[in-house]
Amino acid sequence: AFKDAADYSKDEGKTIKGTKSAKQDDFIDKGEFRLFCAYVCIYASMFDAFSKIDGGGAGRTATDDRRMDLDEFLRGYKGVNDHGFVALQGISSKEEAKDVFNMMDDNGGGIVLL
Repeated sequence: AFKDAADYSKDEGKTIKGTKSAKQDDFIDKGEFRLFCAYVCIYASMFDAFSKIDGGGAGRTATDDRRMDLDEFLRGYKGVNDHGFVALQGISSKEEAKDVFNMMDDNGGGIVLL
């Protein structure tokens, strides 16, 4: 969220007065703060959805491996279709769920990380 928001404004590459080497892009300025807050909310929702699928829906537990494979996704995709992500809404079959998982797994490794 920080990098997305910090990259929103143009960085002129100047060192910030009073610092040794900090540049404008090292911090979120007043104009980027609203975007930063929006990204934090989006990423929090992603993390919540991911955590519900990883490990079988109990949220974050000590046994979660912070990775999601196809079997976990097929068991848990119905529990996150109300999180507001278009790709997760309207999945009506396991075949569609497999297609969505394969789109998320862009390197074909069989595991999706958040």
